[in-house]
Amino acid sequence: MAQTPLPRQSGNPILSVHLCFFAVFLFSAFLTVHEALELKTSYEDRQRAQLAEIQKNLDSQFQESVDELVYYQKMLSYALTHPLDSDNAREAVTRFQALRQHPLWQLQLNSPRSMPLNGVGDAWLARDPLLRRDPALIDQEIRAALEFSFIMQFSDPDHDFHSRFWYISRAGFYISSRPPQSPQELEQSYATMVQRAYFRALNPQQNPSPYLRWTSGYQGQFDEGLMLTLSAPIISNGYWYGVLSMDFPQARIRNLLAETRHTLLQGNLVFLDRKLEEVARLHAPDEVPLNAEQRQELLKRMQHERSGILRLGTQFASWSKLENVDGYIINVQTLKQGMKQELGRVTLFLLGMWLLFVLMLAVAHQVIFRLVRRQDELSARLTWRANYDGLTRLLNRSAFFEQFVAQAAHCQQLQRPLAVIQLDVDHFKKVNDTWGHHAGDQALIRVASVISHTLRKYDVAGRIGGEEFCIVLPETTLAEASVVAERIRARLAAKTILVNASTTFNITLSAGVTSSEEQGDYDAESLQAKADSRLYLAKTSGRNRVCSAD
Repeated sequence: MAQTPLPRQSGNPILSVHLCFFAVFLFSAFLTVHEALELKTSYEDRQRAQLAEIQKNLDSQFQESVDELVYYQKMLSYALTHPLDSDNAREAVTRFQALRQHPLWQLQLNSPRSMPLNGVGDAWLARDPLLRRDPALIDQEIRAALEFSFIMQFSDPDHDFHSRFWYISRAGFYISSRPPQSPQELEQSYATMVQRAYFRALNPQQNPSPYLRWTSGYQGQFDEGLMLTLSAPIISNGYWYGVLSMDFPQARIRNLLAETRHTLLQGNLVFLDRKLEEVARLHAPDEVPLNAEQRQELLKRMQHERSGILRLGTQFASWSKLENVDGYIINVQTLKQGMKQELGRVTLFLLGMWLLFVLMLAVAHQVIFRLVRRQDELSARLTWRANYDGLTRLLNRSAFFEQFVAQAAHCQQLQRPLAVIQLDVDHFKKVNDTWGHHAGDQALIRVASVISHTLRKYDVAGRIGGEEFCIVLPETTLAEASVVAERIRARLAAKTILVNASTTFNITLSAGVTSSEEQGDYDAESLQAKADSRLYLAKTSGRNRVCSAD
Protein backbone atom coordinates (compact mmCIF):
# COMPACT_ATOMS: atom_id res chain seq x y z
CA MET A 1 0.00 0.00 0.00
CA ALA A 2 1.16 3.49 -0.77
CA GLN A 3 0.01 5.94 1.87
CA THR A 4 -1.40 9.31 0.89
CA PRO A 5 1.66 11.59 1.13
CA LEU A 6 1.90 13.78 4.14
CA PRO A 7 2.40 17.51 3.61
CA ARG A 8 6.13 18.07 3.26
CA GLN A 9 8.24 21.06 4.09
CA SER A 10 8.06 23.53 1.22
CA GLY A 11 11.19 23.88 -0.90
CA ASN A 12 14.04 21.51 -1.63
CA PRO A 13 17.23 22.56 0.18
CA ILE A 14 19.47 20.23 -1.86
CA LEU A 15 18.05 21.59 -5.12
CA SER A 16 18.53 25.11 -3.77
CA VAL A 17 22.21 24.36 -3.06
CA HIS A 18 22.68 22.99 -6.59
CA LEU A 19 20.95 26.00 -8.13
CA CYS A 20 22.94 28.50 -6.07
CA PHE A 21 26.28 26.95 -6.95
CA PHE A 22 25.25 26.54 -10.58
CA ALA A 23 24.30 30.22 -10.68
CA VAL A 24 27.70 31.16 -9.21
CA PHE A 25 29.42 28.91 -11.75
CA LEU A 26 27.47 30.46 -14.63
CA PHE A 27 28.24 33.96 -13.40
CA SER A 28 31.95 33.17 -13.08
CA ALA A 29 31.91 31.55 -16.52
CA PHE A 30 30.16 34.63 -17.93
CA LEU A 31 32.77 36.93 -16.39
CA THR A 32 35.58 34.72 -17.68
CA VAL A 33 34.11 34.59 -21.18
CA HIS A 34 33.62 38.35 -21.07
CA GLU A 35 37.25 38.84 -20.08
CA ALA A 36 38.32 36.34 -22.74
CA LEU A 37 36.42 38.34 -25.37
CA GLU A 38 38.04 41.52 -24.08
CA LEU A 39 41.44 39.84 -24.32
CA LYS A 40 40.59 38.64 -27.83
CA THR A 41 39.70 42.21 -28.78
CA SER A 42 42.93 43.45 -27.20
CA TYR A 43 44.84 40.74 -29.04
CA GLU A 44 43.29 41.76 -32.35
CA ASP A 45 43.96 45.44 -31.64
CA ARG A 46 47.55 44.60 -30.82
CA GLN A 47 47.87 42.58 -34.01
CA ARG A 48 46.53 45.54 -35.97
CA ALA A 49 48.90 47.91 -34.17
CA GLN A 50 51.91 45.69 -34.84
CA LEU A 51 50.93 45.31 -38.47
CA ALA A 52 50.33 49.07 -38.74
CA GLU A 53 53.85 49.69 -37.46
CA ILE A 54 55.29 47.24 -39.97
CA GLN A 55 53.21 48.86 -42.70
CA LYS A 56 54.47 52.29 -41.66
CA ASN A 57 58.10 51.15 -41.88
CA LEU A 58 57.54 49.51 -45.26
CA ASP A 59 55.68 52.51 -46.62
CA SER A 60 58.41 54.81 -45.35
CA GLN A 61 61.09 52.82 -47.16
CA PHE A 62 59.08 52.57 -50.36
CA GLN A 63 58.22 56.28 -50.11
CA GLU A 64 61.91 57.13 -50.30
CA SER A 65 62.19 55.17 -53.53
CA VAL A 66 59.00 56.70 -54.91
CA ASP A 67 60.24 60.20 -54.08
CA GLU A 68 63.58 59.40 -55.69
CA LEU A 69 61.90 58.18 -58.87
CA VAL A 70 59.65 61.24 -59.02
CA TYR A 71 62.71 63.44 -58.60
CA TYR A 72 64.50 61.65 -61.44
CA GLN A 73 61.38 61.91 -63.59
CA LYS A 74 61.30 65.68 -63.12
CA MET A 75 65.02 66.01 -63.76
CA LEU A 76 64.87 64.03 -67.01
CA SER A 77 61.78 65.92 -68.16
CA TYR A 78 63.63 69.17 -67.49
CA ALA A 79 66.69 67.94 -69.37
CA LEU A 80 64.51 67.11 -72.39
CA THR A 81 63.19 70.67 -72.53
CA HIS A 82 66.61 72.18 -71.71
CA PRO A 83 69.13 69.77 -73.30
CA LEU A 84 72.85 70.02 -72.64
CA ASP A 85 74.49 72.39 -75.15
CA SER A 86 78.25 72.02 -75.12
CA ASP A 87 81.01 70.96 -77.45
CA ASN A 88 81.26 67.69 -75.57
CA ALA A 89 77.52 67.04 -75.98
CA ARG A 90 77.51 67.97 -79.68
CA GLU A 91 80.49 65.71 -80.25
CA ALA A 92 78.63 62.86 -78.51
CA VAL A 93 75.60 63.37 -80.76
CA THR A 94 77.86 63.21 -83.80
CA ARG A 95 79.29 59.93 -82.53
CA PHE A 96 75.76 58.62 -81.99
CA GLN A 97 74.86 59.30 -85.62
CA ALA A 98 77.79 57.12 -86.60
CA LEU A 99 77.02 54.40 -84.05
CA ARG A 100 73.27 54.07 -84.65
CA GLN A 101 73.78 51.79 -87.62
CA HIS A 102 75.78 49.31 -85.54
CA PRO A 103 73.83 46.35 -84.10
CA LEU A 104 75.00 47.21 -80.56
CA TRP A 105 76.72 50.32 -79.25
CA GLN A 106 77.63 52.34 -76.15
CA LEU A 107 77.93 56.12 -75.94
CA GLN A 108 79.42 58.07 -73.05
CA LEU A 109 80.66 61.60 -72.45
CA ASN A 110 84.34 62.03 -71.91
CA SER A 111 83.86 62.11 -68.17
CA PRO A 112 84.30 59.36 -65.59
CA ARG A 113 81.21 60.65 -63.76
CA SER A 114 78.78 59.89 -66.56
CA MET A 115 76.99 56.59 -67.19
CA PRO A 116 77.04 55.02 -70.68
CA LEU A 117 74.07 54.92 -73.02
CA ASN A 118 73.60 51.29 -74.11
CA GLY A 119 71.85 50.96 -77.45
CA VAL A 120 70.86 48.87 -80.43
CA GLY A 121 70.97 49.73 -84.12
CA ASP A 122 68.27 51.16 -86.36
CA ALA A 123 67.62 47.75 -87.88
CA TRP A 124 66.87 46.30 -84.46
CA LEU A 125 64.15 48.92 -83.82
CA ALA A 126 62.31 47.87 -86.96
CA ARG A 127 61.24 44.70 -85.15
CA ASP A 128 58.82 46.53 -82.84
CA PRO A 129 56.39 49.24 -84.02
CA LEU A 130 56.30 50.72 -80.50
CA LEU A 131 60.00 51.67 -80.81
CA ARG A 132 61.14 54.60 -82.99
CA ARG A 133 63.78 57.29 -83.38
CA ASP A 134 62.06 60.54 -84.20
CA PRO A 135 64.51 62.50 -86.40
CA ALA A 136 63.32 65.80 -84.93
CA LEU A 137 63.77 64.70 -81.31
CA ILE A 138 66.53 62.09 -81.23
CA ASP A 139 69.45 64.50 -80.93
CA GLN A 140 67.69 66.35 -78.12
CA GLU A 141 66.96 63.09 -76.27
CA ILE A 142 70.57 61.89 -76.64
CA ARG A 143 71.91 65.10 -75.08
CA ALA A 144 69.29 64.99 -72.29
CA ALA A 145 70.08 61.33 -71.57
CA LEU A 146 73.82 62.04 -71.42
CA GLU A 147 73.17 64.88 -68.99
CA PHE A 148 70.86 62.64 -66.96
CA SER A 149 73.58 60.00 -66.77
CA PHE A 150 75.48 62.32 -64.43
CA ILE A 151 72.54 62.21 -62.02
CA MET A 152 72.14 58.44 -62.21
CA GLN A 153 75.57 57.92 -60.71
CA PHE A 154 74.09 58.98 -57.37
CA SER A 155 71.92 55.86 -57.41
CA ASP A 156 73.80 53.30 -55.30
CA PRO A 157 72.49 49.81 -56.10
CA ASP A 158 74.52 48.28 -53.28
CA HIS A 159 72.94 50.42 -50.56
CA ASP A 160 69.65 51.65 -51.97
CA PHE A 161 66.47 49.71 -51.33
CA HIS A 162 66.05 49.16 -55.07
CA SER A 163 68.62 46.98 -56.78
CA ARG A 164 68.63 48.67 -60.20
CA PHE A 165 67.56 51.98 -61.72
CA TRP A 166 66.81 52.25 -65.44
CA TYR A 167 65.91 54.71 -68.12
CA ILE A 168 64.52 52.76 -71.08
CA SER A 169 64.07 54.80 -74.24
CA ARG A 170 61.83 54.04 -77.19
CA ALA A 171 64.74 55.28 -79.32
CA GLY A 172 66.68 52.05 -78.86
CA PHE A 173 68.88 52.66 -75.83
CA TYR A 174 68.84 52.55 -72.04
CA ILE A 175 70.84 53.78 -69.06
CA SER A 176 71.25 51.54 -66.02
CA SER A 177 72.74 52.01 -62.58
CA ARG A 178 74.32 48.61 -63.30
CA PRO A 179 75.84 48.93 -66.82
CA PRO A 180 75.92 45.74 -68.93
CA GLN A 181 79.09 43.69 -68.75
CA SER A 182 78.94 42.27 -72.28
CA PRO A 183 77.30 42.94 -75.66
CA GLN A 184 75.08 39.92 -75.14
CA GLU A 185 73.86 41.33 -71.82
CA LEU A 186 73.26 44.72 -73.45
CA GLU A 187 71.01 43.31 -76.16
CA GLN A 188 69.27 40.85 -73.84
CA SER A 189 68.53 43.56 -71.28
CA TYR A 190 67.00 45.97 -73.79
CA ALA A 191 65.02 43.24 -75.56
CA THR A 192 63.63 42.04 -72.24
CA MET A 193 62.81 45.47 -70.83
CA VAL A 194 60.85 46.75 -73.83
CA GLN A 195 58.64 43.66 -73.61
CA ARG A 196 57.94 44.04 -69.91
CA ALA A 197 54.50 45.19 -68.81
CA TYR A 198 56.00 48.12 -66.90
CA PHE A 199 57.27 49.50 -70.26
CA ARG A 200 54.49 48.70 -72.68
CA ALA A 201 51.67 49.50 -70.27
CA LEU A 202 52.91 53.12 -69.99
CA ASN A 203 52.27 53.74 -73.66
CA PRO A 204 50.01 56.86 -73.58
CA GLN A 205 47.66 55.16 -76.03
CA GLN A 206 46.99 52.47 -73.42
CA ASN A 207 47.60 54.48 -70.25
CA PRO A 208 47.06 58.21 -70.82
CA SER A 209 47.67 59.12 -67.16
CA PRO A 210 51.34 60.01 -66.53
CA TYR A 211 51.36 58.41 -63.08
CA LEU A 212 53.67 55.91 -61.45
CA ARG A 213 52.85 52.26 -61.88
CA TRP A 214 53.71 49.15 -59.88
CA THR A 215 54.00 45.76 -61.49
CA SER A 216 52.91 42.51 -59.96
CA GLY A 217 55.61 40.02 -59.05
CA TYR A 218 57.64 38.57 -61.92
CA GLN A 219 60.89 36.69 -62.45
CA GLY A 220 63.91 38.95 -63.00
CA GLN A 221 66.24 38.42 -65.92
CA PHE A 222 69.52 38.11 -64.01
CA ASP A 223 68.70 35.20 -61.70
CA GLU A 224 67.49 37.67 -59.12
CA GLY A 225 64.33 35.73 -58.43
CA LEU A 226 60.96 37.33 -57.97
CA MET A 227 60.81 41.13 -58.04
CA LEU A 228 58.59 44.19 -58.29
CA THR A 229 59.18 47.19 -60.52
CA LEU A 230 58.08 50.79 -60.08
CA SER A 231 57.93 52.73 -63.34
CA ALA A 232 57.11 56.26 -64.47
CA PRO A 233 56.53 57.48 -68.04
CA ILE A 234 58.74 60.21 -69.51
CA ILE A 235 56.49 62.49 -71.53
CA SER A 236 57.52 65.93 -72.76
CA ASN A 237 55.46 68.20 -74.98
CA GLY A 238 53.04 65.35 -75.59
CA TYR A 239 55.70 62.93 -76.82
CA TRP A 240 56.40 59.67 -75.00
CA TYR A 241 60.15 59.16 -74.79
CA GLY A 242 60.36 56.12 -72.58
CA VAL A 243 60.17 54.85 -69.00
CA LEU A 244 62.10 55.33 -65.77
CA SER A 245 61.98 52.25 -63.56
CA MET A 246 63.30 50.83 -60.30
CA ASP A 247 63.60 47.12 -59.51
CA PHE A 248 62.90 45.73 -56.02
CA PRO A 249 64.03 42.10 -55.75
CA GLN A 250 62.46 39.58 -53.41
CA ALA A 251 65.60 39.30 -51.26
CA ARG A 252 65.61 43.02 -50.40
CA ILE A 253 61.90 43.04 -49.63
CA ARG A 254 62.43 40.03 -47.36
CA ASN A 255 65.33 41.78 -45.61
CA LEU A 256 63.14 44.82 -45.07
CA LEU A 257 60.43 42.59 -43.54
CA ALA A 258 63.04 41.09 -41.23
CA GLU A 259 64.12 44.56 -40.10
CA THR A 260 60.56 45.65 -39.37
CA ARG A 261 59.46 42.53 -37.51
CA HIS A 262 60.07 42.84 -33.78
CA THR A 263 60.10 39.19 -32.83
CA LEU A 264 59.68 35.75 -34.32
CA LEU A 265 56.58 35.35 -32.16
CA GLN A 266 54.77 37.75 -34.46
CA GLY A 267 54.19 34.87 -36.87
CA ASN A 268 54.59 34.71 -40.62
CA LEU A 269 54.93 37.99 -42.51
CA VAL A 270 53.87 37.81 -46.14
CA PHE A 271 54.19 40.51 -48.79
CA LEU A 272 51.65 40.25 -51.63
CA ASP A 273 51.56 42.15 -54.90
CA ARG A 274 48.53 43.91 -56.35
CA LYS A 275 47.25 40.59 -57.73
CA LEU A 276 47.45 39.09 -54.22
CA GLU A 277 50.31 36.84 -55.27
CA GLU A 278 53.11 36.17 -52.80
CA VAL A 279 56.31 38.14 -53.37
CA ALA A 280 58.23 37.63 -50.13
CA ARG A 281 57.69 35.75 -46.88
CA LEU A 282 59.30 35.61 -43.46
CA HIS A 283 58.76 32.25 -41.82
CA ALA A 284 58.27 31.79 -38.09
CA PRO A 285 58.89 28.82 -35.76
CA ASP A 286 56.00 26.36 -35.48
CA GLU A 287 54.61 27.62 -38.77
CA VAL A 288 51.25 26.12 -39.75
CA PRO A 289 50.53 26.80 -43.45
CA LEU A 290 47.03 27.87 -44.40
CA ASN A 291 45.13 25.25 -46.34
CA ALA A 292 43.54 26.05 -49.69
CA GLU A 293 40.13 26.80 -48.18
CA GLN A 294 41.54 29.14 -45.53
CA ARG A 295 43.70 30.94 -48.08
CA GLN A 296 40.71 31.39 -50.38
CA GLU A 297 38.64 32.82 -47.53
CA LEU A 298 41.42 35.26 -46.61
CA LEU A 299 41.96 36.45 -50.18
CA LYS A 300 38.22 36.92 -50.64
CA ARG A 301 38.11 39.20 -47.61
CA MET A 302 41.17 41.11 -48.78
CA GLN A 303 39.51 41.86 -52.11
CA HIS A 304 36.76 43.77 -50.30
CA GLU A 305 38.57 45.24 -47.28
CA ARG A 306 41.79 47.25 -47.22
CA SER A 307 42.64 46.00 -43.74
CA GLY A 308 41.24 43.62 -41.18
CA ILE A 309 41.77 40.54 -39.07
CA LEU A 310 40.31 37.09 -39.59
CA ARG A 311 40.37 33.94 -37.48
CA LEU A 312 41.16 30.83 -39.50
CA GLY A 313 40.93 27.78 -37.25
CA THR A 314 43.74 28.12 -34.71
CA GLN A 315 45.35 31.03 -36.58
CA PHE A 316 44.73 34.75 -36.83
CA ALA A 317 45.47 36.53 -40.11
CA SER A 318 45.70 40.32 -40.14
CA TRP A 319 46.32 42.31 -43.30
CA SER A 320 46.69 45.87 -44.50
CA LYS A 321 46.95 47.59 -47.87
CA LEU A 322 50.22 49.46 -48.28
CA GLU A 323 49.99 53.13 -49.20
CA ASN A 324 53.17 53.68 -51.21
CA VAL A 325 53.38 50.37 -53.04
CA ASP A 326 50.64 48.48 -54.82
CA GLY A 327 50.60 45.53 -52.46
CA TYR A 328 49.55 44.08 -49.12
CA ILE A 329 51.26 42.97 -45.95
CA ILE A 330 49.85 39.97 -44.06
CA ASN A 331 50.71 38.63 -40.63
CA VAL A 332 49.58 35.06 -39.89
CA GLN A 333 50.01 34.03 -36.27
CA THR A 334 49.10 30.73 -34.66
CA LEU A 335 47.32 30.56 -31.33
CA LYS A 336 50.43 28.90 -29.86
CA GLN A 337 52.60 31.83 -30.95
CA GLY A 338 50.06 34.26 -29.52
CA MET A 339 50.06 32.42 -26.19
CA LYS A 340 53.82 32.99 -25.88
CA GLN A 341 53.35 36.74 -25.94
CA GLU A 342 52.47 38.86 -22.92
CA LEU A 343 48.77 38.90 -23.77
CA GLY A 344 48.83 35.12 -24.11
CA ARG A 345 50.41 34.76 -20.69
CA VAL A 346 47.70 36.98 -19.22
CA THR A 347 45.09 34.78 -20.89
CA LEU A 348 46.65 31.62 -19.47
CA PHE A 349 46.83 33.22 -16.02
CA LEU A 350 43.15 34.21 -16.25
CA LEU A 351 42.21 30.70 -17.36
CA GLY A 352 44.26 29.18 -14.55
CA MET A 353 42.62 31.44 -11.96
CA TRP A 354 39.17 30.56 -13.28
CA LEU A 355 39.94 26.83 -13.15
CA LEU A 356 41.23 27.25 -9.59
CA PHE A 357 38.04 29.12 -8.69
CA VAL A 358 35.92 26.37 -10.27
CA LEU A 359 37.87 23.75 -8.32
CA MET A 360 37.35 25.64 -5.06
CA LEU A 361 33.70 26.12 -5.97
CA ALA A 362 33.32 22.38 -6.58
CA VAL A 363 34.92 21.58 -3.22
CA ALA A 364 32.71 24.10 -1.43
CA HIS A 365 29.69 22.71 -3.26
CA GLN A 366 30.46 19.17 -2.10
CA VAL A 367 30.99 20.26 1.51
CA ILE A 368 27.82 22.33 1.68
CA PHE A 369 25.87 19.75 -0.32
CA ARG A 370 26.77 16.99 2.14
CA LEU A 371 25.92 19.19 5.13
CA VAL A 372 22.56 20.17 3.65
CA ARG A 373 21.85 16.58 2.60
CA ARG A 374 22.57 15.31 6.10
CA GLN A 375 20.40 18.03 7.57
CA ASP A 376 17.64 17.22 5.09
CA GLU A 377 17.91 13.50 5.84
CA LEU A 378 17.80 14.24 9.57
CA SER A 379 14.78 16.48 9.06
CA ALA A 380 13.11 13.76 6.97
CA ARG A 381 13.79 11.14 9.66
CA LEU A 382 12.40 13.40 12.36
CA THR A 383 9.36 14.15 10.22
CA TRP A 384 8.86 10.44 9.57
CA ARG A 385 9.19 9.59 13.25
CA ALA A 386 6.68 12.32 14.08
CA ASN A 387 4.11 10.82 11.69
CA TYR A 388 4.76 7.07 11.52
CA ASP A 389 4.86 4.22 13.96
CA GLY A 390 8.40 2.93 14.17
CA LEU A 391 7.39 -0.72 14.59
CA THR A 392 4.64 -1.21 12.02
CA ARG A 393 5.67 1.67 9.68
CA LEU A 394 2.03 2.73 9.50
CA LEU A 395 0.79 6.21 10.37
CA ASN A 396 0.70 6.95 14.08
CA ARG A 397 -2.47 8.10 15.76
CA SER A 398 -2.13 11.87 15.26
CA ALA A 399 -0.98 11.62 11.63
CA PHE A 400 -3.67 9.06 10.86
CA PHE A 401 -6.51 11.21 12.15
CA GLU A 402 -5.10 14.20 10.27
CA GLN A 403 -5.32 12.17 7.07
CA PHE A 404 -8.71 10.77 8.11
CA VAL A 405 -10.18 14.26 8.43
CA ALA A 406 -8.69 15.32 5.08
CA GLN A 407 -10.09 12.27 3.25
CA ALA A 408 -13.51 12.71 4.86
CA ALA A 409 -13.67 16.35 3.77
CA HIS A 410 -12.60 15.40 0.24
CA CYS A 411 -15.24 12.67 -0.11
CA GLN A 412 -17.90 14.93 1.37
CA GLN A 413 -17.04 17.63 -1.19
CA LEU A 414 -17.39 15.10 -4.02
CA GLN A 415 -20.38 13.39 -2.37
CA ARG A 416 -18.59 10.06 -2.55
CA PRO A 417 -18.84 7.30 0.11
CA LEU A 418 -16.19 6.83 2.79
CA ALA A 419 -15.73 3.60 4.79
CA VAL A 420 -13.87 2.98 8.06
CA ILE A 421 -12.49 -0.31 9.42
CA GLN A 422 -11.43 -0.66 13.05
CA LEU A 423 -9.25 -3.73 13.80
CA ASP A 424 -7.86 -5.29 16.97
CA VAL A 425 -5.59 -8.32 17.43
CA ASP A 426 -7.31 -11.10 19.38
CA HIS A 427 -5.72 -12.25 22.64
CA PHE A 428 -2.67 -10.05 22.10
CA LYS A 429 -1.83 -10.00 25.82
CA LYS A 430 -1.65 -13.78 25.77
CA VAL A 431 0.88 -13.62 22.92
CA ASN A 432 3.11 -11.31 24.98
CA ASP A 433 2.71 -13.39 28.11
CA THR A 434 3.32 -16.71 26.34
CA TRP A 435 6.08 -15.96 23.84
CA GLY A 436 7.36 -12.60 25.01
CA HIS A 437 7.21 -9.05 23.75
CA HIS A 438 9.44 -9.84 20.78
CA ALA A 439 6.80 -12.27 19.53
CA GLY A 440 4.18 -9.59 20.15
CA ASP A 441 6.16 -7.15 18.04
CA GLN A 442 6.42 -9.73 15.26
CA ALA A 443 2.67 -10.20 15.42
CA LEU A 444 2.02 -6.46 15.06
CA ILE A 445 4.48 -6.25 12.15
CA ARG A 446 2.69 -9.16 10.44
CA VAL A 447 -0.70 -7.44 10.88
CA ALA A 448 0.66 -4.19 9.41
CA SER A 449 2.18 -6.10 6.47
CA VAL A 450 -1.12 -7.83 5.66
CA ILE A 451 -2.97 -4.50 5.86
CA SER A 452 -0.44 -2.70 3.62
CA HIS A 453 -0.52 -5.41 0.94
CA THR A 454 -4.31 -5.54 0.89
CA LEU A 455 -5.16 -1.84 0.60
CA ARG A 456 -5.10 0.45 -2.42
CA LYS A 457 -2.50 3.19 -2.86
CA TYR A 458 -4.86 5.96 -1.76
CA ASP A 459 -6.31 4.12 1.28
CA VAL A 460 -5.09 5.27 4.71
CA ALA A 461 -4.09 2.94 7.55
CA GLY A 462 -2.67 3.67 10.98
CA ARG A 463 -1.83 2.14 14.33
CA ILE A 464 -3.96 4.04 16.83
CA GLY A 465 -3.32 1.94 19.93
CA GLY A 466 -1.21 -0.93 21.25
CA GLU A 467 -2.72 -3.69 19.09
CA GLU A 468 -5.46 -1.56 17.53
CA PHE A 469 -5.49 -0.39 13.89
CA CYS A 470 -7.81 1.78 11.83
CA ILE A 471 -8.30 1.99 8.06
CA VAL A 472 -9.98 4.71 5.96
CA LEU A 473 -11.25 3.67 2.51
CA PRO A 474 -12.19 6.67 0.31
CA GLU A 475 -14.94 6.15 -2.31
CA THR A 476 -15.83 2.76 -0.80
CA THR A 477 -19.25 1.47 0.24
CA LEU A 478 -20.02 -0.48 3.42
CA ALA A 479 -20.27 -3.76 1.51
CA GLU A 480 -16.97 -3.19 -0.28
CA ALA A 481 -15.27 -2.27 2.98
CA SER A 482 -16.63 -5.44 4.62
CA VAL A 483 -15.03 -7.50 1.83
CA VAL A 484 -11.70 -5.75 2.41
CA ALA A 485 -11.91 -6.35 6.16
CA GLU A 486 -12.74 -10.01 5.64
CA ARG A 487 -9.82 -10.38 3.22
CA ILE A 488 -7.44 -8.92 5.82
CA ARG A 489 -8.85 -11.20 8.54
CA ALA A 490 -8.56 -14.31 6.39
CA ARG A 491 -5.02 -13.57 5.20
CA LEU A 492 -3.81 -12.91 8.73
CA ALA A 493 -5.43 -16.09 10.06
CA ALA A 494 -3.61 -18.09 7.39
CA LYS A 495 -0.21 -16.70 8.39
CA THR A 496 2.11 -18.54 10.77
CA ILE A 497 4.51 -16.52 12.89
CA LEU A 498 7.89 -18.05 13.75
CA VAL A 499 9.09 -17.60 17.33
CA ASN A 500 12.17 -19.82 17.08
CA ALA A 501 13.32 -22.88 15.16
CA SER A 502 10.77 -25.13 16.87
CA THR A 503 7.97 -22.77 17.87
CA THR A 504 5.31 -21.02 15.78
CA PHE A 505 1.95 -19.49 16.51
CA ASN A 506 -1.04 -17.98 14.73
CA ILE A 507 -3.03 -14.87 15.48
CA THR A 508 -6.43 -13.57 14.48
CA LEU A 509 -8.13 -10.21 14.55
CA SER A 510 -11.59 -8.79 14.89
CA ALA A 511 -12.91 -5.88 12.83
CA GLY A 512 -15.75 -3.39 12.89
CA VAL A 513 -16.86 -1.65 9.68
CA THR A 514 -19.00 1.42 9.03
CA SER A 515 -19.47 3.98 6.24
CA SER A 516 -20.64 7.53 5.65
CA GLU A 517 -23.57 6.24 3.56
CA GLU A 518 -24.85 4.24 6.47
CA GLN A 519 -24.31 6.94 9.05
CA GLY A 520 -25.26 9.87 6.84
CA ASP A 521 -22.29 11.72 8.29
CA TYR A 522 -18.65 12.39 7.31
CA ASP A 523 -17.47 13.30 10.78
CA ALA A 524 -14.24 11.39 11.39
CA GLU A 525 -14.74 11.03 15.13
CA SER A 526 -18.29 9.71 14.73
CA LEU A 527 -17.33 7.22 12.03
CA GLN A 528 -14.37 5.93 14.04
CA ALA A 529 -16.52 5.59 17.15
CA LYS A 530 -19.14 3.59 15.22
CA ALA A 531 -16.51 1.27 13.76
CA ASP A 532 -15.03 0.83 17.24
CA SER A 533 -18.42 -0.14 18.68
CA ARG A 534 -18.85 -2.79 15.98
CA LEU A 535 -15.31 -4.01 16.72
CA TYR A 536 -16.42 -4.51 20.32
CA LEU A 537 -19.46 -6.37 19.02
CA ALA A 538 -17.17 -8.66 16.97
CA LYS A 539 -15.09 -9.32 20.09
CA THR A 540 -18.10 -10.24 22.18
CA SER A 541 -19.43 -12.44 19.39
CA GLY A 542 -16.46 -14.78 19.53
CA ARG A 543 -13.55 -12.86 17.92
CA ASN A 544 -11.83 -13.60 14.57
CA ARG A 545 -14.70 -12.07 12.64
CA VAL A 546 -15.89 -8.91 10.88
CA CYS A 547 -18.94 -7.02 12.09
CA SER A 548 -20.58 -4.46 9.76
CA ALA A 549 -23.97 -4.17 11.39
CA ASP A 550 -25.31 -3.55 14.87
